[in-house]
Amino acid sequence: MPQIWYNLIMEVNKVVVGALQQCDTKELVEDTFTRYNISGYSQKADHVVEAMGNPTLFFSEGRVDEESRYATVLSMFLTGEWKMNKLYERLGM
Repeated sequence: MPQIWYNLIMEVNKVVVGALQQCDTKELVEDTFTRYNISGYSQKADHVVEAMGNPTLFFSEGRVDEESRYATVLSMFLTGEWKMNKLYERLGM
């Protein structure tokens, strides 16, 4: 992939992540994915995890299908606790 395409994709990802960080309901998250034409559960989960600051996540059930992974990640995102973690990081805590 040429560098210019890679750079463009990375910029679009930043826009999607920024938009997700403003969402506080499932409906707003889904609207954001619709607006940017993101439909796969794996892609959605990856974007939500990135919006939370890429925390390390563990799933206790072993292998998790992509739909369940997305549902779990989304529910964690909607609690909003990730916002405090990002604040703590900026404060050096």
